[in-house]
Amino acid sequence: MANFIIDFLALGTLFSSILTITFKNPVISVIFLILTFVQAAGYLIFIGINFIGISYIIIYVGAIAVLFLFVIMMINLNLSEILETGNEYTKNLPLAIIISSLFMFIFGAPYILPYKSIILPNLWDIFYIINNQIISFSYKIFSLFGIVSESVTNTSLLNIEVVDRVAADSVLTSLLQIESLGHMLYTHGAILLIILSIILLLGMYASIIITSKNH
Repeated sequence: MANFIIDFLALGTLFSSILTITFKNPVISVIFLILTFVQAAGYLIFIGINFIGISYIIIYVGAIAVLFLFVIMMINLNLSEILETGNEYTKNLPLAIIISSLFMFIFGAPYILPYKSIILPNLWDIFYIINNQIISFSYKIFSLFGIVSESVTNTSLLNIEVVDRVAADSVLTSLLQIESLGHMLYTHGAILLIILSIILLLGMYASIIITSKNH
């Protein structure tokens, strides 16, 4: 029964996220966005990551998504203007396809292409290191919470050392989930944390520039 609920929440999250980006009415899109966050939070809670699941509900559903909904309802968007703007952005469809293909290449090529067959080794090294660090960080987080099978001990995935909660560090097993998450985030995932902070800073800076130009 638990496996059925987990699969249902996973499929529901994917389905509602697709509806979020396909609906033309912004209010309906935000409602499906809230549903996506709720189902993702339920999925995380059922697999044992309670802290992140509750954080999804408090932060994303309770603050961000509801704020989006209130702003959209307050500014009274004209649906015809949204459709016209969408038609203008569809002219950039080839660029979107190129960017999506590049994204899939960066994160999917290590599974398909052999390492020595890449023509640009320097660029490939950067992509390979970033992708492997993301995978390694995810496996370490899941192993701490007991999601990864405990038979995965001192093995490797794409030449990455993966660990479980028994063989890796017995001290971490006695910590709470939030303590384990903080330890992994600020030690093994420090580079990813810095990259995310730079992206958020650029987003804040871009919004200030756009607002200043409009006024």
